[in-house]
Amino acid sequence: MLEHWRQNWGYRLMAVILAIILWMYVTGEQNPTGETVVRVPLETENLSSGLVVADHPAEVQVRVEGRKAAVANLLPRDVHAYADLRDARVGNNVLPVQVNVPEGISVIHVNPSQVTVRVEKMEDVQLPVQVSLLGSPASGYRALEPVLKPSQVVISGPAATLKEIGRVYVEAKIDQASGNFLAQLPVKIADREGHPLPTWLAVKPDTVETFIPVVQDMPSKMLPVRPRLTGEPAKGYAIQRVILQPEVVEAFAPYSQLAALDYLNTASINIAGAKKNVTMETNLEIPAGVQLSSFPRVRVVVEIGPAPTGAAGNGSGP
Repeated sequence: MLEHWRQNWGYRLMAVILAIILWMYVTGEQNPTGETVVRVPLETENLSSGLVVADHPAEVQVRVEGRKAAVANLLPRDVHAYADLRDARVGNNVLPVQVNVPEGISVIHVNPSQVTVRVEKMEDVQLPVQVSLLGSPASGYRALEPVLKPSQVVISGPAATLKEIGRVYVEAKIDQASGNFLAQLPVKIADREGHPLPTWLAVKPDTVETFIPVVQDMPSKMLPVRPRLTGEPAKGYAIQRVILQPEVVEAFAPYSQLAALDYLNTASINIAGAKKNVTMETNLEIPAGVQLSSFPRVRVVVEIGPAPTGAAGNGSGP
């Protein structure tokens, strides 16, 4: 057998080589390769805590090759380009762009192959939120001073970027409004020239409750708020005092209706059997035709304590 293979070995070797070439040709014809260029966002990874990325290129170009079918179906989200910030320091860092691609795809070239990433220390600043009104109320109505909850937010980001903040605001569309505006609005940040600042600034909270009273052009009157308590504290306990926030509200109504109003009640607050303070946020009872200049909710704290020595029966109000 061995002697048989030694005969004409040159022809046998040539046959094997031709077979390989033929296989490569057929495979190439059936699965041709191709190239394409994709633009992908540049991400950053492994940044140490207490640091923040202040600036980096938004995207890079990646030239890839692979089977034509795979290249044709390749999407930008299939390509992951990033800069590893594991060893980054405060200031400018020149780093290589690293790219991950799906199996069967090869990276030919990345442009740029290196990027400059500016890193700064993370700092916080607390700033008030303003309201930008979009449009005007309907004819015969007017918008009063907005009420925000919370009225300030904490913004975290690079120190240099924080210094560029010119305005923190929400946008409230009140065009042709004929009633109060109430919405949870996203907080926006602009520089001193009114341009939006980079999105890598973190805002906490990133939305605020915005209440804008939209009232008819009518007379107004300041009215005290009166808590409407029901029930009695537990035996041996009494009401020490009641704290209201706000204590007075501005009401709008025709003269005849305002003249008949001396105060506004809160909704019922049950203190029956209470042995400790009762704290709650409740609505105001607003007569029909009356509008308020503030958010129609009141925070009520009913302080409950031991009844004075010698007091008989259940506690009583202050």
